[in-house]
Amino acid sequence: MRIAPLLLLTACSPKSEPNSTSHTGQLNDTAEPEGPLTHQFSMAVVADPHVVGPGEHADRLNAAVDWIEANATERDIQLVVILGDICWNDGFTIAHDALNRLTLPWVPVMGDNVIQTDGEATFHSTFLNQIERLSTELNDFEMAPTPVYNPERDQESWLQNMAFSMHGVRFISADWSSRERHPLWGETPDLHNFEGGTWPWLTDQLESVDRAKDNNLILLSHMPLFEGPGGLVTEEAEQAVELLSTHQDAIWANLAGHLHVDTSMEWERAGIEVHVTDATWDDINRIRIVNVDANEHRFEFTHWVEEVD
Repeated sequence: MRIAPLLLLTACSPKSEPNSTSHTGQLNDTAEPEGPLTHQFSMAVVADPHVVGPGEHADRLNAAVDWIEANATERDIQLVVILGDICWNDGFTIAHDALNRLTLPWVPVMGDNVIQTDGEATFHSTFLNQIERLSTELNDFEMAPTPVYNPERDQESWLQNMAFSMHGVRFISADWSSRERHPLWGETPDLHNFEGGTWPWLTDQLESVDRAKDNNLILLSHMPLFEGPGGLVTEEAEQAVELLSTHQDAIWANLAGHLHVDTSMEWERAGIEVHVTDATWDDINRIRIVNVDANEHRFEFTHWVEEVD
């Protein structure tokens, strides 16, 4: 299976600090002094397990699960998100069984390798029970109807678009993975701007977000949002900038995988941060921990990468 292209995000500026925090928005225009930030919860981010059968990749995913379980109480980890390319071919049951050992809510995100191997319907059916469980474990859980007719490909697409809330933070998991079978274009994000597609769904979600506090929104995806080579084409990038910049005081960041590196950057025109987590399957096994603090006006996020034996 291909390795995602390690293309530099040319339209994004790399952040100099590895443990970045949220930008300060202006939704709450107040002259009153802010109260102290207090801890709300922490979350773990796992990306690209690439489980295609028994062996090292599955062992690495199990090791990540073990680490999260061992540290969940001390670090107050209350949520796990797995940002795509979890499994395909004969890896579905193996990956599901590994993740199902987690005793806290875990969110499966579809990646492009599933689509390139004609497995998106199998992905949905494999993780459907977990998605239904999330609807009872998480607040305000929503999932867009799937499959939908994709006029761009003249086929059904099993888009995996979900949203939920935790302690006042709204998470929107958006499916940007291209449905084009191609060694290059299959690796690049697509807005899926058609009826029932990701773009109109995201637009509606952003319009309905509670604006009680700044930085109360996180975008989840497999493919990171950026413009330039390997990212959104010019027309789609302009659409994304127009929408996201309108909501930049609410959005902290896009958390993603796909690139098989740990990197953080600022998409300045859109006004959001982008944080990519390295794959668990190769080199050093890494996961990202995100700590969430808040006061009466805003949320603030601190994050770092942990190495797993």
